[in-house]
Amino acid sequence: MHLFSTITWLSFGLLAATQSPPTLTVEMNVAGAVIPGSVYLAPYGIPGAAPYIFSLTGSTLFSGLGKTGQGAVHNFHPCTYNKTEHFCLWKGTVTNGYGKGDALVLNQQFSVVKTLPNVDFHEFKLKQSLNPTNGQVIDEALLTSYTSVQRDLSAFGIPSETSQGWVIDCRVRAVDLTTGRTVFDWSSLDHVPLNESLVLPTGAIGGQTQQFAWDYFHMSSVDRLGSGDYIVSSRHTSTIYRVSGKDGSIIWRLGGKASTFTLQGFKFSSQHDVRVIRDEGDILTLSLFDNAYNSFTPPQGDPSGKIVELNVAAKTARLLRQYNPPQAGLQASDGGSLMILPKGNVCIGWGSVPYVTEHTPDGQLVYSARFGGIGSSAFSYRAFKAPFRGITPARRV
Repeated sequence: MHLFSTITWLSFGLLAATQSPPTLTVEMNVAGAVIPGSVYLAPYGIPGAAPYIFSLTGSTLFSGLGKTGQGAVHNFHPCTYNKTEHFCLWKGTVTNGYGKGDALVLNQQFSVVKTLPNVDFHEFKLKQSLNPTNGQVIDEALLTSYTSVQRDLSAFGIPSETSQGWVIDCRVRAVDLTTGRTVFDWSSLDHVPLNESLVLPTGAIGGQTQQFAWDYFHMSSVDRLGSGDYIVSSRHTSTIYRVSGKDGSIIWRLGGKASTFTLQGFKFSSQHDVRVIRDEGDILTLSLFDNAYNSFTPPQGDPSGKIVELNVAAKTARLLRQYNPPQAGLQASDGGSLMILPKGNVCIGWGSVPYVTEHTPDGQLVYSARFGGIGSSAFSYRAFKAPFRGITPARRV
């Protein structure tokens, strides 16, 4: 199945020239404690929504305003493609919490070199693996998609003449970027029963029409282990799944209604951005952004970044570290990310709370910056921190 085409960045329509780019207001920057780098954001829900790169002092190093056309941009970050530095982002439309658009790979001149169409924004991550036949490096993209399908939902209070309601099937795909071939395809409906959901049909996800299909699963991230298995995060089941890369079966669950593991002294819910930090067989270390809230069910506490350790043999999970928000009482209903930096620092994007922060390994807050007011509509699905060596500083392309 071939998914990509090649276009140029300049083929996008232009935004209105009257829009102004957002600013990054730095509130804390502890000298000597902050790791050097630049902040990658894609603010959304405010005028000037586009991909941006900021210095740690808040200066705009790159503005995508005027070149990304209409629609949302999410998940803007540096990535490696063809063994060289590139940039990745998703661009499209967002409805009821999920998207339909294109995943784009751009070169250092910000020209699009690869497009993967008709995908959702919740995951777009390039992974490299070795071809066992010739030993060459293979670039693969991890992608998500949301599709409304009909199912019998009468058990969930959605009666009709045919007992058919509408539910969203979340899918994971891994795509070989050289051949365009889909090398892995996984369906939530094929493997996760509807009754695992903690979010029942309601309102915009009421399940009675295709437009307002029940989002029972809501996939929020995908990562892959060295073994070839996948780590899939579902925020509406509050569960992290290990999925077999061979047959798609679920190997274990962390959290939710049917957890394989006993969580020792911590909890999480409605999470985003689950990443594999270390895989030592029976000991697996994961990072995640714990939203603790999803707008449909009551808050379960404050949002936070977490690093957890799983003992697969003992079926236990313990909290190694927790990173708290820059202010108490915040509610991050959507988005969020946690990125491990050199020397063990972490960069956290707070999703629907318009902040990006950095913390030392022991949890101390050493950097805090915001790109909107608390309670405003400003939002960045994820935030990243990395060196910037691409476009000439302050040039708008």
